[in-house]
Amino acid sequence: MDENSQKILIDKDLRPAYYDDFHCLAESCRVSCCKGWHITFNKKDYLSLKRQNGSPALNKQISGALRRVRNANKPELAYAEFVMGYDTCPLQQENGLCLLQIEKGPQALPTVCQIFPRFQAYSVSGYLERTLTPACEGVLSLLWDLPDGVAFRSDPITDKLEIKLFAYHDKEQWNSHFQQLRSWCIDMLQNRKYPLPERIMRMGIALQKLPDYGENISDWLNTVCSAVWTQEGMYMDDTKRDQLLPLFLSNNIRLLLTSNDDMDLRFIQLQKELAEAFQITLKTGDINGLVISSTPWRIAKKRFEENFSSHDYFMENVMTGLFFHLHMPEPTFNDKMWKSFVCFCNLYSFYRFMAVMSCRNGSPADRDGLFEAIVLTSRILLHNNARRTSLQDEFFRNQSTSLAHMAVLLSN
Repeated sequence: MDENSQKILIDKDLRPAYYDDFHCLAESCRVSCCKGWHITFNKKDYLSLKRQNGSPALNKQISGALRRVRNANKPELAYAEFVMGYDTCPLQQENGLCLLQIEKGPQALPTVCQIFPRFQAYSVSGYLERTLTPACEGVLSLLWDLPDGVAFRSDPITDKLEIKLFAYHDKEQWNSHFQQLRSWCIDMLQNRKYPLPERIMRMGIALQKLPDYGENISDWLNTVCSAVWTQEGMYMDDTKRDQLLPLFLSNNIRLLLTSNDDMDLRFIQLQKELAEAFQITLKTGDINGLVISSTPWRIAKKRFEENFSSHDYFMENVMTGLFFHLHMPEPTFNDKMWKSFVCFCNLYSFYRFMAVMSCRNGSPADRDGLFEAIVLTSRILLHNNARRTSLQDEFFRNQSTSLAHMAVLLSN
């Protein structure tokens, strides 16, 4: 065994409590996972689908529903895909239900269709972690109904596994302390003594000082984290927020304009509507130098607060679930840990921007619009690793990684 590794036995799972309550909304889903993006699957699923034999209607649909994916980045995962007719899976019926599942049962579906929006993986936390992505309307419905915040559950598992934990005692790596570290971060995210953006900033202040404590996680928790938890007067006032608003808007509008995902027609339509709200064309590749009016944002923000003030906890729940889902903060090297925090700040900023702008002038400003904005945002940011990595790397190239810049992202 490598001197910087140690095996750990994983015999329990860890999951948000709402994981147990998830069920597909089926025909009631407005932003279906059967629409809007390419559904790819491995060779085993492809061959299984080819062998399916059911009613004449099902056989006819399957015969023209599949195609091989050529030159895929990960052919073992994207060996084939459904042919999306009018942006919809060919097996989906008008009532929103899957004909294959109706006739042959859920076990006949490709793995991706069976598990989405669920994910699970063995983790250095010492658990088999089970999560749900917010790219599903059914998940958002669960988060909407949790006014007391997100709780977690753990139970023994039958498929016990030993995994190797690398760099166990390297002071620049935090694998062995990851569960303590993440638990404190999630507690801070749910500390309602402070507004959510301030909680994220306090978390960043603590994480920035963590490398100074080597592997002495107890000292870090007892000194830095205790101080960050209680220190008063850290939040910016309205004047400071107004000063930072142009930067907040330009950061998020730039991200909006560069998220050209031609696989999701609904996001493209939403992108167009938001650009029009700010009187910006989608052909604007570089918004540097453009004067962006803050009026659309102020109108949307006022409507957002009027309609959703009783559901302040909802965005907290989304970000808490997201933090757990993305296995943050990155528990290996110090620079990767900070990168993961920067990534989280950018994710929160864009989620906040899209959520507020779902209440733009002329929109219904209702829960359906809010859910659609968050589902589509999740699809383009969480389910495209190349884009998320590219955006993260861009911030580091532009040196937009200081706490001062994080304050911009969290300001509004």
